[in-house]
Amino acid sequence: MLIEPVTLQNEFVRLVPFEIGGHAEALRDMAERSGQRLATWPFFNPPGDWISDWVKSIRKRTEAGTLVPFAVLASDGRFVGMSAYLNPDAASRNVEIGMTIYAPEFQGGATNPACKHLLLSHAFGQGAIRVYFNVDERNLRSRAAVMKLGATQEGVLRDNRILPDGFVRTTVVFSVLAREWPAVKAGLEARLSAFEDVNHG
Repeated sequence: MLIEPVTLQNEFVRLVPFEIGGHAEALRDMAERSGQRLATWPFFNPPGDWISDWVKSIRKRTEAGTLVPFAVLASDGRFVGMSAYLNPDAASRNVEIGMTIYAPEFQGGATNPACKHLLLSHAFGQGAIRVYFNVDERNLRSRAAVMKLGATQEGVLRDNRILPDGFVRTTVVFSVLAREWPAVKAGLEARLSAFEDVNHG
């Protein structure tokens, strides 16, 4: 399994390797506009400059090879948000998809299924046998979105992470296995086809 920075694209979004110099300010602007929507975001810790700490974490983890981040762009080039592969394990052929965040105006439409279709397709195409998602127990919206993708809930990690604001988080773990991917892929493509019909109608 080889997980490296690449460009991935479909009709709805374009995923390009995240560049600190080119994308960090757009990320900052988007995060500031999102406000309390990010209340369960693992890096959210106002009133200080938590976004700079988040960007530093992105840089550090990217350099260490534990994060492969992407900037998400709309078909017209607008900055939509970001998503990433986390902790790729080549030996066990497992990788997490996470650190996903979209601007408020791109939530609830084709953006998330389009991004996840690209990231899942690429991971399984590179030989992954399991792709997983770790979601804050409080984030009901994200949990529902992952379930809607067709992922299976594996279990709950109780009090497994202390966040910057001191909150002790419980994490819900979901996954898609390689043998499940054909059915999950078909479901995602059916959802995206409905958005295509609307766009072309």
